[in-house]
Amino acid sequence: MITTINISLPKAMYEDARKALVRRGYSSISELVRSALRDVLYPKVTVNGFTPEFEERVLRSEKEPRSKDRVFKTEKDIDNFFLHFKEPGMKKPGR
Repeated sequence: MITTINISLPKAMYEDARKALVRRGYSSISELVRSALRDVLYPKVTVNGFTPEFEERVLRSEKEPRSKDRVFKTEKDIDNFFLHFKEPGMKKPGR
């Protein structure tokens, strides 16, 4: 649901806002105002929608060497990996 509001701006501020549309790639004054409000209301959220701490963990994780990756080439490799997660007495699904 969207609510419409009206705001009053000094002429100079409005002109600066129009220039910012072009400079920052906004499509409308409404988009610019929403972006500014998000910065004020939700300062702890990155442009990707994450907290700065979580985004930093994701980026740090992405930079880890690929040598730590596990590669499963067969279904048996996958089954072997998950064996230690299996509860006693559980049967493999579909088998």
